[in-house]
Amino acid sequence: MATIAYESPDGLAEESVDADDITDSGKVQGVRLKLEDESFVHLPYARLYWVRESEDEGKIDYSSR
Repeated sequence: MATIAYESPDGLAEESVDADDITDSGKVQGVRLKLEDESFVHLPYARLYWVRESEDEGKIDYSSR
């Protein structure tokens, strides 16, 4: 799992997703998170605080799918 902290309209927000569900976003210069309900969050790099992943998860793949 990876945990992503970012600035939202309501302040600091966090999401936990599989690292495989984090990709480069084509809509913004940033990342796209695929949530459990199959929706997406597009985060500009300027609003991204950090991405933490578990040691067993490996590297996050930022290539487009």
